[in-house]
Amino acid sequence: MREEMQQTRERTFLRIGAVCAVLGAIVSVAAGTGFGNVTNELGTEAVLRYVSSQPTWYWPTVYLGFILGALLWVGAFVALSGSLTHGAGWALGRLGAASVVVGATVHVIDSSISGVGLARLADAWASASEQASFLHEGDMLLWVLGGTWAGVLGLFHGLPFVLFGLAVVLDRSYPSWLGWLGFAGGLGSLLIGTMMFLGLELVPEWLFIVFALVVSVFMLILGALMWRHANAARNGEPTPGREEQMPNRSEARS
Repeated sequence: MREEMQQTRERTFLRIGAVCAVLGAIVSVAAGTGFGNVTNELGTEAVLRYVSSQPTWYWPTVYLGFILGALLWVGAFVALSGSLTHGAGWALGRLGAASVVVGATVHVIDSSISGVGLARLADAWASASEQASFLHEGDMLLWVLGGTWAGVLGLFHGLPFVLFGLAVVLDRSYPSWLGWLGFAGGLGSLLIGTMMFLGLELVPEWLFIVFALVVSVFMLILGALMWRHANAARNGEPTPGREEQMPNRSEARS
């Protein structure tokens, strides 16, 4: 009876993680669309003009979306790590769960600074009689955001997906191609974030958008498979993904 209750809790947790993965991807992509890479592509005055031209709620709402998406993905990855139980996949899943908490923390800090600080500065700049006096503060704030954004790319979009991608490949509870998809998206984001942190302009900054979309697709597919895993466990069926990896007994003996 106790074991059955434990299994029910695990299946429920996995379903919650599946929902978090899908909703987090949708919210994150929507926030990224609203963000439009403005703070990375435009100069200080253009950024202030753009932000101040939007409705008062717009810019903070975009970053609330980033925060919500990050928290949802933390929940998804924590649930995923609990379903990875074999060998190195188990270990990498635990490391990935720790890394995504760190990355989400950086993401929340970056979103709070930009969503509140930059929005307030843009409003003050728009209403000031001497707007030039606010440009220096704008430069400083965008430099700070450049550092935190590099941390977001490396520590949130990058390292957790590298670790979880490899964990999925090694654990074999999920299709290995899915793990490689997450690994590729995470590695690209990690490299771009590292180059931004070091001030190396070897690739265009907009390239991170491609890898962000890759990890979002990874999370959408992962969420669907996590839901299938929970249903399969409830019905006593073979785990989707694992049955494709494990040879049957007759093949093993031959």
